Order: sequence, then C-alpha cells, then structure tokens
Amino acid sequence: MANANAKDAEDSSEVKQLKRDLEGYRELILPLNKILEWEQNYYPAILVGVITLIFSILWYLEPSVLTTVCLLGVILSVTDFALPAVTGRLFNSANWTIVEERHFEAICVRLLNAKRHIKDAEAYLVSLKKEKPKMYLLLLVGSFAVMAWLGSLIDNLLLTYLLVVGSALVPGLRKQGILQKLVSKVTEVVGGLRRGPEKAAKAKTN
Repeated sequence: MANANAKDAEDSSEVKQLKRDLEGYRELILPLNKILEWEQNYYPAILVGVITLIFSILWYLEPSVLTTVCLLGVILSVTDFALPAVTGRLFNSANWTIVEERHFEAICVRLLNAKRHIKDAEAYLVSLKKEKPKMYLLLLVGSFAVMAWLGSLIDNLLLTYLLVVGSALVPGLRKQGILQKLVSKVTEVVGGLRRGPEKAAKAKTN
C-alpha cells in the first residue's frame, strides 16, 4: 500500500513537472493533439499532406544530410526560443479553461506513459542480454539486418517519409481503436504460430 501511494505521488510529481515544462506551448499542443488524434475526418489528410509537402521540398532541393540536420536544429532552436513568447502575447492565460487544463494534463500523462514504455523496452533488452545473451544477439542482429535490407531496397528519403507518416498516424490509429485491433490480430497470429509446433510435438509423442 505504501509503495502504491509513493508511486502515485511520484507520478503526480512527474505530471506537474512536465506541465510546467510545456506550459509555454500548451495553447498549440491542444490543437495539434486534435489533429494527431483525428477529431475531424479530414485531419489525417491534412497531416499527411503537410508531411508530404515538406518531404517534397527536401526532394526537390536535395540538401545533404548535414545541411538537413543543421536546418532542423536551427528551426527547433528558434521555435523553442520564440514560441513561448509569441504564444504568451497571442493567448491570454486568463481564458484558459478547466476543460482545456484537463485535456492538457491528459496529454502530459500520455507522454509520460510513452516515456515509461521506452524505459521498459530498454530494461527488457538489458535483462534479455544478461539472462539470454544468444537470443539478445539474434534479436539485434536480425532487426538490424532487416532494416539494412529495407534500406537497400527503398530510397532513404522515401523510407524516412514512410517512417514519419507512420509515426504521425499512430496517435489517430490508437484513438480510433485501429491500432489495438491490429496488435490483437498480430498477437493471435503469433500465438497460433507458437501453438502449431507444440501441437505437432504432442501429436508425435502420442
């Protein structure tokens, strides 16, 4: 019970800290979240259209990787510096409602959950490396080999575009329940593949 209370207190503290860190961006986070979660039927088209436009410009200009990374760094730096000041002038904090605050807090909770999922995956890999080093090596080498094979088949810019579009569509797929159905089907297929050899082994034994 004490551990549960301590964990709840830690979670609450992390949420409050994240809300303070993102306070200067909250007026823009809410509409962006609406687009990412497809609150309107045309939002996915807007999302994919904007990403496609950006990658079309990159394809046309053909900047080097270093130039692209540096330009992205400049844009992020300027945005991080200027956006809180601009939103502070454009939006009055007195107009911030309780409903908006709840939505903002829910977004912060989801961001923290995503962070925990990444940490859990990292902890799983560390544990797998200690307990089953051969499986760990096979998993990493197999994953990198598949990615290298895909990279040899698909143009780098196109592959990056597909990854960005896929990542941008994940919140909407999750909100609409499509992602959960897909994961459930994949789990069923994997479970069926696992049960197949077990049934065959039992049949041979009998």
